[in-house]
Order: sequence, then structure tokens, then C-alpha cells
Amino acid sequence: MSTGLVKYDWNFIENYSDEEISYFLSLEGKSIEAICKIRNLDRATVQKHLINCKIKYRFLVKSESSSDLFKSLILAAKEERILVLNSLDRVNKEKLIHFLVKNYMELGLKDKEAAIWIMGELRSNVTVDILIKATVNNHVNIRRMAISALGKIGNSRAERALIRALEDKNPQVISYAVKSLQKISSGEADDKIRALFNSTDKEYIKKACENYIKQRDNEELNFQDISDGDKNND
Repeated sequence: MSTGLVKYDWNFIENYSDEEISYFLSLEGKSIEAICKIRNLDRATVQKHLINCKIKYRFLVKSESSSDLFKSLILAAKEERILVLNSLDRVNKEKLIHFLVKNYMELGLKDKEAAIWIMGELRSNVTVDILIKATVNNHVNIRRMAISALGKIGNSRAERALIRALEDKNPQVISYAVKSLQKISSGEADDKIRALFNSTDKEYIKKACENYIKQRDNEELNFQDISDGDKNND
């Protein structure tokens, strides 16, 4: 069964929440009264189910393709975007990622920004190469958002691009690079970030560097504790 991009199969009913079961019945044309009888629920509960799912699925129901969904997401508020993206099933998620990767270069500037933000929220390794290229884009917002998205994804392939971004001419881009490197944290950026901490006059960059350094120091202490424990066990 499907309505727009909302697809469901009663053979897998155990995978659906109570709200979704009520909502999918409504998509089949069942009235609230019928759903109440089928599910043995009171009217207020069913109405709450339907309201919550209409908010959750409203973009998917109206979309016939990933392109339609992307256009709807562009116009949505941030909170709605997050709700929709979190509700995507695996198939629709993969289709949206494929659409973004395939069409990214043809998008306008604002649509590129939206696409990059979505890539970060979807956290797919498939988008890493595009995001790495975006870290050297001429537009500051594109660079900043791409660096943030790479941090959310946390793929180590992005580390060199993030280290390079520490030398960006825009201080906000630099601070985002430090924060994203903190999430990957292999240690390769340690010296540069310590040097940046000592040289920057921007408090927010200094704070980002401080957080990175604290995390790295804690990781090294934990590693040392584990190593000492292993030696004692030998």
C-alpha cells in the first residue's frame, strides 16, 4: 500500500507504532469511528494518533518523488525538516540521498545549502565525497555547512579536508572545522589545533580549540590507563 512516498505493508504490522497503524488505516479511507472499532480505542486517542502522524508524514504524503520531497523540505522550518528526515524509512532515505548526490551540482546556491544540511542530518557516507569538495567552495556558507555536515557524519576520510579548513580565511569556518575534527579525533590535527589555540584572537575559536584539546588529553589518559592495566595483568 502507498500514498505518495508513504508505503506500508500489513504483513509487517509489528514494525509500526500504534499511531502509524491508526494513520495507515485512515489513508485507506477508514473513518475515525471505524478505526476506533477496529483498534478498540477511544475517539480522543485515535484523533491524537492521526494528528501526530499527519504532522510527521505530511510532506511524504504529498510527494510523488524524491525531487518533490526535497522541494517541500526546502520550504519547511528546521524542526519540521528534522521530524520528516527522522521518519524516513530506509528506502525513501536512500532515494533522497541518491537524488541529492546525483543532482547536487545542478542546484542553485540556496538549494545547495539545503542539500548539504540534509546530507549532514542523514549521516550517509555516500555523501562524503561531495561534502569534501564543498569545503573549498567560494561561498562561505557552503564551506561552513559542508564542514559541519562532515562532522555529523564522522567519516575519517574527511579528516584531511577538515585539517585544511583550519587555514580558511573565514573564522567561522575555522571554528566549525575544529568542532568537526573533535568528532573524528584521530590525533593528526593535534599540533595545528594547539597552535591555533595560542595564535587566535577569536574567543569562540579558542573555546572550540580548548574543547578539542581537553577531549584529546582525556582520550590519551584513558588509553594510558588501559595500557597500564594490560601490563599489570601480564
